[in-house]
This record gives sequence, structure tokens and C-alpha cells, in this order.
Amino acid sequence: MPGKLLIVDSIATNRIVLKVRLTNAVYEVLQAENAADAQRVLAKATPDLILINVQLDDCDSVDFCKLLRDQKQTAFIPIVLITSEDDRTERLRALKSGANDVLVRPMDEVVLLARLRSLLRSHESVEENQLRERTNEALGFAEPSSAFTPRSSIHLATPEAATSVRWASLLKPILPYKITSRIHGDTLKDISHAPSPDVFVIAVDPLEPEPGLRLVAEIRARTVTRHAGILVMLEQEDRETVVDAMDLGASDVMLHGFDADELSLRVSNLVSQKRFSDNLRANLTSGLQAAVTDPLTGLFNRRYAMPHLSRLQDQAMRKGRQFAVLLADLDHFKAVNDQFGHAAGDEVLSETARRMREHLRAIDLVARIGGEEFLIVLSETNLERSQATASRLCALLRDRPIPLTHQSSEVPITMSVGVTMGGKGYPDLPVEDLLRQADKALYEAKALGRDQVCISKLAA
Repeated sequence: MPGKLLIVDSIATNRIVLKVRLTNAVYEVLQAENAADAQRVLAKATPDLILINVQLDDCDSVDFCKLLRDQKQTAFIPIVLITSEDDRTERLRALKSGANDVLVRPMDEVVLLARLRSLLRSHESVEENQLRERTNEALGFAEPSSAFTPRSSIHLATPEAATSVRWASLLKPILPYKITSRIHGDTLKDISHAPSPDVFVIAVDPLEPEPGLRLVAEIRARTVTRHAGILVMLEQEDRETVVDAMDLGASDVMLHGFDADELSLRVSNLVSQKRFSDNLRANLTSGLQAAVTDPLTGLFNRRYAMPHLSRLQDQAMRKGRQFAVLLADLDHFKAVNDQFGHAAGDEVLSETARRMREHLRAIDLVARIGGEEFLIVLSETNLERSQATASRLCALLRDRPIPLTHQSSEVPITMSVGVTMGGKGYPDLPVEDLLRQADKALYEAKALGRDQVCISKLAA
């Protein structure tokens, strides 16, 4: 998930060394030598993550972090402070200012990259929900947030019961949340049917990490808990365990054992992120969403898709990313209606939509924009991956005829797809022109015999 990172450091050598490491990991790296320079960079570009050296030559780094949190453009961008000393007081001060983490030099490259992947993964989810929320607002369908906010909850999962009971007693006086606790095994049994907490705090034993890490993976895999924050706590840093925890889906890792003050700051940060994301998702699923949803397939309709595509294009151009626009059309669909009836045609459309949703990423958009025509927008991708995705969607229909519920028969169906590209390296065309390019490619796919993918000349 390579992204755009901003390094803010007054020491040129530090910037160069870190840039080399991050560039080798295929990140796009911006640089600033102090806070003022960083503001100039931010006026021209929006990074996905900001790394700040604690020693800046023009201001206090923690004050700068607070300033970034107060600015609309950077309020939700992950911020990591980098220091040369592991100082608890400064770490707490940084976390209180809105920093997501504090890393200590010399930084293990594998751990650093795992931490960045984790933060960028969380930011990508928030960013996608924000994009959809702005589309709703532009369409006039966003509702004001409810004034009532239910009490948040956290769950402590530890290897043995005595530990979680002791932690809960120390946290209850300083955290305004409902606190529950169970051992790893019992937490694993409960997550399928018990109400999901907002944040899980999971103690992982570096000598026997498997139970804790398995719990992290299960939380991320279950529908009811996948949006919860996960804070993994280690008594001592263990490189392999830290990397595994991050890559399995941990939102944060605390490396210094139990510290009530630090834990409360990290948990409060995760609770705030969870509330924000929950509110965005709730707006997306409100009753007003019906106005922009196709009632047959449950997909978004043209009314939603067009302004969403426009905003995604603006975001891609601003961040220097690429995206793909796919127009897909079912082949000989009129023959399905004529031979099997319109009810069967509706089943074919519904099943086609289900298969596409199931095999696309959550950040991708799929909409029904005509009778048997679908618009698919793939975020943060390139031409090769887009063509592969389009071919996979064609195969999903070709290889599996659609069974009819009320008839003892199956409908063989195929699909043709036209693909065009936008964003970095491609002309900044209006959305309507992008659709025309994709439509021309779709027409070519039909002319060449159907059941295939064609790339627009603009994207080739």
C-alpha cells in the first residue's frame, strides 16, 4: 500500500537516510527542514503520513503536532514523532498532542515499515469513508450527527485472569469507558456473539505469542469486530512479534509493558478514531442512502457514482495516484429476458452485482448505471492490475452460469469490459470524458466478439 510520506527534520543527514529507506520500500517521499517549510509543502500536497523529528530548529515538535491536528487538511493524517531518547515523559507529551506513535532511533527498518503499513491501512479506511461522506454532502443526503453518543467500551485480553483484573482496577479511575476483561481463550469464544467493544487491548507474551496474535487475526476477520481498534501490549520489544501483530491488523503496539497513563492515551486515541469512522459509516447506511442506491442490486446508482468519481479523481490528482474506470456490460442480456423472463433477468443482474462486490476491494466503487451496464472505479491501481481485475470479473460470469431460483435451469452469461485510466501520468480529463473513453473501449470489446476486456487508447 505505498503512499506519500512527508519527513520533517532539521538535520539533512537524517532526512536523506530516512528517505532512502522509505524510497526503497516504494513510498513517495516529500521533505521539509522545519515546521515552516512543512507548511509550504502541505500547501501544495497532502501526504498520507507525516514523520517529524522531535528536534526542529524553528519550533517545538509537539506544539507543531498540535497545530497539525487543529488544521482541517491534516487533522486525520497519521503523525509519527522520531526521537533519539526513549523518554517516558516526552512520549506521553507527544501522544497527548495527537501523535499516533513515537519511534526511537536507531529504528529497526522491518519494524518501522510494519508500523507505517499499519497506520496507512487505518488512514486509507478513514479516507475512503470521508470521500464517500463528501459525496453524500454534495448530493444533499448527509444527515447531522446524533447528539447522543453511547458510552464507549474497551476489552482487556490477557494470558491469565489476574493480570486483566489488576489492569482494569487501575484504568477505571482514569478512563471514562466501560471496561471488561477476559483471558485470550475466553475472548476468542465471545467475539462471535458478544457485543463488540470499541477497542481491544491484547497482552502478548513474546515467549508464547501465538494465542495473542491469533486473537488479533480473529478480531480482524470477524464481521462484528473488524472495525474495532486493537492495541497490542508487550512487556519487552520483540521484533518478530511486533511485525506479526502489525501485519495481522493491530492498530497500535505498546512496547513498554503496562503503564496506565500511556495506555489511557493510546486507547483514547483509538476510541476517537473508532467513533469518527463509525459516524461516517452510519451516515453511509442511513435511510437517505436509498436515494442513491439501485433497489434491485443494492449497488450505488449513477446519481451517486458520478460525483463520487469526480471527487476520487480530484484526490488522485492531488496525491499523485492512479485510478481506473471500468464500464462493464452484460452480453446478449435481452436474450436472457426473452428466453427466461424478466424475473430471471433480475436474478442475473442481482447475482452479477453480488459477485462483483465480493471480488472487489472495499475501497473500490461498483455502481449500476444502466439496465445491464455497470461502472467500476478502482482506486490506487495501475493499468496492469486494472486489466487483471477486469479479466477476473469476466471470468466470474463466464465460468459459473447463474442458477435460477424458480426454474430448474442455469443462465450462461458473459460480460464485456472497457477500461481507461486517470490520475498521475494521464491527462486530467473531465469525468464525462473518462466515461466516454471507457465506453469506446467497451464498444471495441463488443465488436471484437464480446466476453473480453479492451483498454482505451488513452490508457494504453
